[in-house]
Amino acid sequence: MVLVIVVIDAPRRQQRLTLEDVTNQGRYLLNNFIYERMQSDGIETVPGIEQLQEPGTPTGPPMEHVREIGRALRFIGDDLDKDQKLQELVNRVPPEAERQTLLTVASNIFKDGIFNWGRVVALFYFAYKVCLKALDRIPLIRAIINLIVEFMRDHVVRWIIERGGWVNYYTMITSGG
Repeated sequence: MVLVIVVIDAPRRQQRLTLEDVTNQGRYLLNNFIYERMQSDGIETVPGIEQLQEPGTPTGPPMEHVREIGRALRFIGDDLDKDQKLQELVNRVPPEAERQTLLTVASNIFKDGIFNWGRVVALFYFAYKVCLKALDRIPLIRAIINLIVEFMRDHVVRWIIERGGWVNYYTMITSGG
């Protein structure tokens, strides 16, 4: 019989990542991504961050380096402004599009089965661009965000968990990986 002892360094120990927690953290990051992109793009009537979600919406457990994670996501999002193919795709989708249309576009981002952080940001970017078309309709913005969060929960969050969560994205980019 072999006895295996696992020693965990307390400061480095990570809590167990759950689908619900990582999804809610993703919601928080998506809301911040949309809000801060609107501000940096000079949108005059930026809805408050609290308006982007229903009161009491869970945000998941606190994350270390949440500002830095958000900044890194936005940095990749800035590069997507130059992606002509993505711009054409987004421009064809009205904010009132049927739920299935929005889900189809979201699915197309990952249609080849390849997941990476750039594509996760492309999903955030898509949500931002569609929400931008609905600035005067807060309930519609909330519905778009909720739909993208549902899509993330069903198709993307497990991949994020396998990579150690959103915090490991920060670790990866700061280590040059």
